[in-house]
Amino acid sequence: MSPVRFPSPALIGLASLAAGVAAGLGGGGLAIAAMVAAAIGAIERRTRTAALVVVLGVGHGRLARLGDRLSCSAQLPAGPAVLAGRIVEPALPGQPALFQPLAPCRGSIAIRLGSAGSALWAGQQVRLEGRWVRSEPGWGPARGILAVQSVTVRSPAIGRVARLRNWLVATVLRMYGPRAGVIQALILGSRGTIDRGLSESFARSGLIHLLSISGFHVGLIWGWVVLIARLAGLRQHAEAVAAVLVVAYVCFIGVEAPALRATVLAIVTAIERRRQRAPAAGPLFATVLLVVVALDPFAVVDLGAWLSGLALWGATAATAWSDRALSRRPYCRMVSGSIGATVATAPVTAFAFGSVALIGIGLNVVAIPLAAVAVPAVIMSLIVAPAFPGLADAFATAGGALLGGLEFLADWGAGVPGAALSFAPGGWPAAAAVGVMVWVAWSFGTRHPVAEAAGRLALGGALLAVASLGAVLVEPHAGSRLTLHFLNVGQGDAALLETPRGHWVLIDAGPVDLRGNAGERVILPFLRRRGIRHLDAMILSHAHRDHVGGVADVLNGVTVDRVFEPGVLTAEPTYRDLLDQLLAAGVTWRPLRRGDRIEVDGVTLEVVHPTVGWNRWGEDLNEDSVVLVVRSGPFAAVFSGDAGLPVEEQIGRAIGPADVLKVGHHGSRGATGAPWLARLTPRVAVVSSGINRYGHPAPPTLERLSASGASVWRTDTEGTVTIDVGDSGMRVRGRGRATTFPIF
Repeated sequence: MSPVRFPSPALIGLASLAAGVAAGLGGGGLAIAAMVAAAIGAIERRTRTAALVVVLGVGHGRLARLGDRLSCSAQLPAGPAVLAGRIVEPALPGQPALFQPLAPCRGSIAIRLGSAGSALWAGQQVRLEGRWVRSEPGWGPARGILAVQSVTVRSPAIGRVARLRNWLVATVLRMYGPRAGVIQALILGSRGTIDRGLSESFARSGLIHLLSISGFHVGLIWGWVVLIARLAGLRQHAEAVAAVLVVAYVCFIGVEAPALRATVLAIVTAIERRRQRAPAAGPLFATVLLVVVALDPFAVVDLGAWLSGLALWGATAATAWSDRALSRRPYCRMVSGSIGATVATAPVTAFAFGSVALIGIGLNVVAIPLAAVAVPAVIMSLIVAPAFPGLADAFATAGGALLGGLEFLADWGAGVPGAALSFAPGGWPAAAAVGVMVWVAWSFGTRHPVAEAAGRLALGGALLAVASLGAVLVEPHAGSRLTLHFLNVGQGDAALLETPRGHWVLIDAGPVDLRGNAGERVILPFLRRRGIRHLDAMILSHAHRDHVGGVADVLNGVTVDRVFEPGVLTAEPTYRDLLDQLLAAGVTWRPLRRGDRIEVDGVTLEVVHPTVGWNRWGEDLNEDSVVLVVRSGPFAAVFSGDAGLPVEEQIGRAIGPADVLKVGHHGSRGATGAPWLARLTPRVAVVSSGINRYGHPAPPTLERLSASGASVWRTDTEGTVTIDVGDSGMRVRGRGRATTFPIF
């Protein structure tokens, strides 16, 4: 791949400004940023210029951060909130939208209506009551969402722009029905209107860039306008007309970093064409990115901006090589561009998501032409709808059919084994992806003939195959009736049930403690390594932080069909936060009681506690824990949450023998009594615990387990404990040992 070479001034300016802005946004790191820029400057012999631009960048970043602290998202305290203001974009039940408070703060905030509420329309003056759920700040702008509980409408929609937004959404709902959410995201830039399962399919198949307003969409609209303007005889003014329309469109939908980059590119291209110049790709991209960072400093830490810019660079570089070495035919350019974009963005997707969608290389060859026709068909259906409804319906039928083809491609691609490389996100996968990018650049970076490039690729591919084989051998997975994964989340609980047909259930979501959030740190990386993006159910034993701390990150990282928990009203803020998270995510929720059964792929989860009329409600949240019996054929496992001796005494006779016991309350002395063990007679007992001040697991509890004959496995010493259940036996694996036990 022939890298795009930036002239030295542009490269220094871009790198120095970005480093300085990042340091300013992060509240520090000036010395590191200056060292990076100085190193670049020294190589190019422009150290003073680099240092000056770094200082300017730091000031620019600090001003942006100070301005963000005055925003409503930063000013609102977490918890109950009552706000008056104006609806910015139509808010449909269960979907997020923008709301402008009348408070003395800047900017709009995100809101989400309950699924049972009524729609709110742009321009309406309303009073909202709900809970403000703040997101982790990070280096980006302050964010959060208001989970709306009640609405009072004070005035109807007003203003031409508001009326236009409302008409567009209503028309899309009428014309496209079930696909309205996709159209809203695709054309209007609406947030969170796409079904989460569908969005996950597009992400896993490498087509997610087709479902949001991005540089691709802006470029697509620009290209169609240029083509139509030229056909209309406006040859000399085609680019200028396209640039004006693109600017108006992006301002209407709301400026995001990728769209801003494409808009600036359209403007610069129009200016240069007007001057009858054809600038090289390097100076053009450098100028565009400099303008973007100057206008939007947060673009430096915006994931979408990085992906958009790297994809453009990779596609351009790869296409330049294929034009020279292979062919300039459209499909050759499309395949090479798709490969280049995938390789260039792999370090970012590996770092942020723990995934690289390889299948997207091939699917984009079909999907991009489909989208290139579907998007203008949808836009035309909206343009002609007021005057020619029949013609609009024809365009809508065509656009809907093309979008159906895209959805089919995404669903099919997401289901192909190995469609995406999945692993724990972080620095090491990103470093590996950088290594692959360097390998590809080494293979194609100079004017190598095809044969030599193929030889270099083959050498690197062989090394990669050996490394992949080693990774497979490190963590073997035997087929089984059911697999239980007791995750090492520290002082807390989190277990995953895996059925043979690939269905997954999460029982508890681990803690939030000094080690971080178990959802982000342990659960999501575990799922991503296996390519899992969907949970059939999440069951939360009770609302203590060591069991529900990772819920928000899990809900943000994978789709969850159903969430179950005891539904015990408590004054603890953790429980209110949990309900807010479920409301904000729009996930189906219900409480569990004794007698409830959850069926997943032939595996039954029986609820044996809490009981309706339980006479100790509210005395101790631990004793209100959900207690489950997981059954698959003759196999049975008991998950007792933090329930202690009182619950064991009440329900022990109702369960019968069990093969596996997840020891209650992390092995505390107040749980796992001798009578309980005598009734269950477990062959394997798993203790989920970590560093703690409570003395878990307690020596008396370990003594009772030893006396019962159970084999004890602890996550604090064994790491993640995995149990593969077969027809007549179960294999238990931990760190450094594995044992097989019979099942009777």
